[in-house]
Order: sequence, then C-alpha cells, then structure tokens
Amino acid sequence: MRTVRSLRFPNAALFVMLATLSRSGLAAQESRATGLEVGGVPALNFNSDEGFGYGVIAELYQYGDGTQPPWLWTLQPKIFLTTGGRRDFTLFFDAPHMLPGSWRVGIWLGSEQQVATPYYGVGNATVYDASRDAENGPDPYYYRFGRTRRGVSTNLQHRFFDPRLRALIGLGVSRIGVVPVPKSEGSTLFAEEWGGVERMGWYNYARVGLVWDTRDRETAPRRGTWTELLIQRVDGALGADADYTRWTFTDRRYLSLTRNLVFAHRVLIQNVSEGAPVYELSTVQSSFKQQEGLGGANTVRGIPKDRYVGRGLLVWNAELRWRAADFRMLDRPFHVTLSAFLDQGRVWENGVRLDGVLSDLHRGVGGGIRLGMGEDFVVAVDAGTSSQASLPIYIGLGYLF
Repeated sequence: MRTVRSLRFPNAALFVMLATLSRSGLAAQESRATGLEVGGVPALNFNSDEGFGYGVIAELYQYGDGTQPPWLWTLQPKIFLTTGGRRDFTLFFDAPHMLPGSWRVGIWLGSEQQVATPYYGVGNATVYDASRDAENGPDPYYYRFGRTRRGVSTNLQHRFFDPRLRALIGLGVSRIGVVPVPKSEGSTLFAEEWGGVERMGWYNYARVGLVWDTRDRETAPRRGTWTELLIQRVDGALGADADYTRWTFTDRRYLSLTRNLVFAHRVLIQNVSEGAPVYELSTVQSSFKQQEGLGGANTVRGIPKDRYVGRGLLVWNAELRWRAADFRMLDRPFHVTLSAFLDQGRVWENGVRLDGVLSDLHRGVGGGIRLGMGEDFVVAVDAGTSSQASLPIYIGLGYLF
C-alpha cells in the first residue's frame, strides 16, 4: 500500500504490539508508581528500500519509593535492523535526581545506519516527480541517499533562580557519513545537487539553553507549559569539520478542558546558519530527545518524512487528548487515550523570516490512540493524511510533545 515513495516506511510499518512486560520491585502506592517498571514493543516491518525489519523498542523506569517524581531514572534502548542494511542501536538515559545539587543528566548514545534517507531538495516548494520514483526503474533511489550517524551527547540541567527555570549545558560528538547513491544504483537528486562523492565528517558541538517547565507531570501533562530556548554551536575548535550555529525555540502548552480532555499545543521555530551541510538541516534539537523533520512522526504527521528541509523551520501542532478508559490488567493500571490533531509547518531555504510565518504552510490532520501502562510507558499509534499522502501510520512510544 503506497501512494508516493516517501510513504514506504510509515505505510509499510507492521509493528507488532502484542504485549507489554512489567514488574515492580516495590508495592505500588495508590498515587505514585514505585520500584522498577519495564515495557517493550517488538517491532517488525518491511519496505522495498531496506527489506524486512525487526527489532525492539523498550523503556525502563526506576521510581524508587515514589517520592521523587517524575522518576529516579529511565533507560530507553532501541534496536532495529533490516535485511537491506539498516542498523540502528541507540540508548537514551535520563536521571532527574541522580547527581547531587539538583542536577539533571541526559545521555544519548547511538549508531544509526540508514540505507535510504529521504531527500527532495532544499526549500518550501520542492517538487516531487513520481515518474522518477519507480522501484524497478533506472533510478530506484532517486529521492534517497545513504547516511550513517554515530555519536554520543549529554545534557546537564540545573535549577536557576526559580524551581521552574533550568539552565542547560550540553556537549555532543557526532561522526556522520553520507553515500549520495545508495547501493550504487542509478542516480539520485542528492548526487545531482551535491556531488556523487561519498564523505565522512565530525560534527561536534556545545549547547546552552534555558528551560521553563511548569507541567504537572512530564508524560501526558494535563496543565502547564514547557518552553525552551537552545543554542548549539558546531565548531572546528571542538574538532568539527564545519562551523555553524543552530538555535531552537519551542513552546509547549497544556490546558485541561474537562476532567478527561486536554488541549495540547506546540510552536517550534529553528534557524541554522550558513556552513551546515544539507544532511544536517533536518535535525531538530530538544532538551529531552533530538527529533527530525519537516514531515513525519516528529513534526507534521501526514507529510512524508523529511519532505522539506531548509535553514529555517516552523512547526505548529494542535492536539486534543481524551482519556477514554482506565482499567487493570496483569495486576497493573492501564489507560487508553484517544486524540485528534492538526499539524502545520514550513521551511525557509535561507533562514527564518518572521514576515512569512503564516504563509505557505504544509498541513496534516489525523488521530491517534495511546495505550498506557501506568503513566509513563505509552504505546502510540497515529494516522495522518495530507494533500501529499493518503494515510501514513506512525507507531512508537510516548507522545509527540
């Protein structure tokens, strides 16, 4: 089932969500989780670019005695491989209370090898030519290129004057390799615009920022705000092979309309200075986990993944979340949340222009369902549609924001 090549991954996704595994080291209290909880989703999919895929996405939460929300630490490993050569091994660790002095530490470690990363050109009006996108044609990867990313990054956050305000400092080391023509089959748009020579480089960075957080809880908040301004510098002084600056402003707001109905809203604006390679323009930084866009599960659902890239980026998400049911199974609390969303966004080739933030927006609409075990382990299924795609399906863990 496929309308355009950009939908190969989401429309072919056949993730199997048959069970969640859980155990608690201590007796659960009525109001807060305690001990250790483990959840996982086995992942199976197939697409013609990468073949049969298999792996697992898991999350571990240690709550201790439940007196230090949101958790003492969480460990989130991901393993995903395909018969066509994709190899993703990542590990994310977050500990709000591990270090003394109210320091919060987050660490990401990973190796990601993608045979066929989407690329449609730079700008907000790039053209997709379906005639160049035939699997059995002379250029089967015309709108793709190969990319390998290996690295480690860490963020440290500390309360700053007010308990709701945190200062952030971070460092990252990243080694990125690019193959302009995957499997040396035919030609690609990437090779035509940026040359056909394979390349490898370091993109090490330092980051500073401020985070304002008034959420009542971190997973599925019912009220509050989560706003941040981050400035990232990739520089030769840090051992990088490029010099550029990325700044990102993100404002997320949560409003409880009724006991079970929440309106969630996000505005994200990002700008990348000259000097950044084109394959780094899709990176979207965050104080929690790095994302990617514009288009796909992390930004505008219903638009093909990474459909638009540019040095300026705007994302605007609005979502209604209805907690439809609570029940117990396997002696653990579960809940079901239904959602409806409107996602919008655009890019600018040469940087953000505030006089054009409401023009030429690309839109996706849809709905989703969340199955939660406790409050923090949440299996997510979203379906979106747009003028460019019929009904891509996104399956993973947690909430978009």
